[in-house]
Amino acid sequence: MRPENTRMKRFLEQYGVHCMPKYIYEGSMRGTWRLYNLHEQWTEQLQDMLTSLSFTDFQGKPLGQFSGNGGMFSVFVRGHDALLQGK
Repeated sequence: MRPENTRMKRFLEQYGVHCMPKYIYEGSMRGTWRLYNLHEQWTEQLQDMLTSLSFTDFQGKPLGQFSGNGGMFSVFVRGHDALLQGK
């Protein structure tokens, strides 16, 4: 796993969000993080948690009920780009 993805995973786990992060460097979704856990549903609690951590959707708008992919926890978000540069 790339270092920036490992840092994001640790960051989210501190807040009880268990997922696989992947930063997208190229293509139409560049500059976003893909967060997913195919064993978890996209819930209002998860939406609220990511919003409280200052994440937005891929367009910079607030996360919503339909941000999850078909009701599953699979979202493209923006935020916390500081984790791209390691300590």
